[in-house]
Amino acid sequence: MPKAISSALGFIGIVSCYLTGEWLVQITRVPLPGALIGMLLLLVILLFRQRSPGAVGQVAQPLLGHMTLLFVPAVVGVMAFWPEVKQNLTGIVLALVITTVLSMGITARIAQQILKRKVQDSR
Repeated sequence: MPKAISSALGFIGIVSCYLTGEWLVQITRVPLPGALIGMLLLLVILLFRQRSPGAVGQVAQPLLGHMTLLFVPAVVGVMAFWPEVKQNLTGIVLALVITTVLSMGITARIAQQILKRKVQDSR
């Protein structure tokens, strides 16, 4: 399959998951961003396929390369609500530190278990 067609199909797949997520949020009134639901939908699809289609990877790679630009709207949003953020800054920082430490600890523990299992399997 030519690269242009493959990339177009990958783009259509990603955008379809995004739009489906937005639609599901509107229908169900779930208090989550549609983009998040779309990402979870894409994850489920990729897990059921048990492999990542190259077309999705071709389209996702440039997006991942420019991911910092995608955070600009969120930062601008935080600055728009700076008075509210400033009032709750201690709680926000505390929540960020605690969740970061927990995430790192859980990730390290899972990595240890995976490495231990690989060592046992190789014997």
